[in-house]
Amino acid sequence: MTDREERFAGYRRARLRVPDLHGRTVEVHPAPPGTTTGRFPFAGPVHVLTAFDPGPARFSPAENARRQQALVHELPAHVRRWDAEAGAADGSHTERSVLVEGLTDDEARALGARHGQDAIFRWSAAAWSIVPCDAGPAVDAGWTLSG
Repeated sequence: MTDREERFAGYRRARLRVPDLHGRTVEVHPAPPGTTTGRFPFAGPVHVLTAFDPGPARFSPAENARRQQALVHELPAHVRRWDAEAGAADGSHTERSVLVEGLTDDEARALGARHGQDAIFRWSAAAWSIVPCDAGPAVDAGWTLSG
């Protein structure tokens, strides 16, 4: 398995935690394709972006924080955003992220690519998806919402 394949395997297990989404802490966990549990809280798809540790790179906490701040500053003014973290379900690895509403897949992919990311997440009423930044096909799973 290549480095990239190993990272994508990790993405397939990743969960999202949003500490203040409409006044409550929520978590999204992947589920089998076609399965959704909970009420999707948006009118349309949202994306999860990070600038932490792109590809195989591993930066210091200070550098990752600087990189994440730069990504957030690049977001257009019309985009709604929530602080988030994505990572291993057991909490062994997390990356500061931002959940955004108001970008197209292409816009979100481009932001991820500019920050060296292999992929971004898209969450919709129908799926929790890994969307490769190199324009490869998305990989869809289901999702479970808690909180």
